[in-house]
Amino acid sequence: MLDDLCALCKPGSNLYIIVYADDILLLAPTVTALEKLLHACERELTWLDMLINCKKSFCLRVGKRCDAVCANVVNYCGQPILWVTEIRYMYIGVYFANLVA
Repeated sequence: MLDDLCALCKPGSNLYIIVYADDILLLAPTVTALEKLLHACERELTWLDMLINCKKSFCLRVGKRCDAVCANVVNYCGQPILWVTEIRYMYIGVYFANLVA
């Protein structure tokens, strides 16, 4: 079940997985940690015969350095997850944006 995804994040790891229906939000403090978390989720979802749709998946960087260029996050198959400046989470219209002050 998708609840098993949340078990991938240990307390104090600064890694978070938020699951609502079929929407999954991954939060990590670094690009490297995000990619590792993505791969762990992909492995877990494989057991459920599910895949992450890279065409509907995006990365958003927040914080003081949100506009800095960083490495691509790639899935297990080597497909990059695109970086964006705004994400709509779920269909109820929750938006996250990286605003540069």
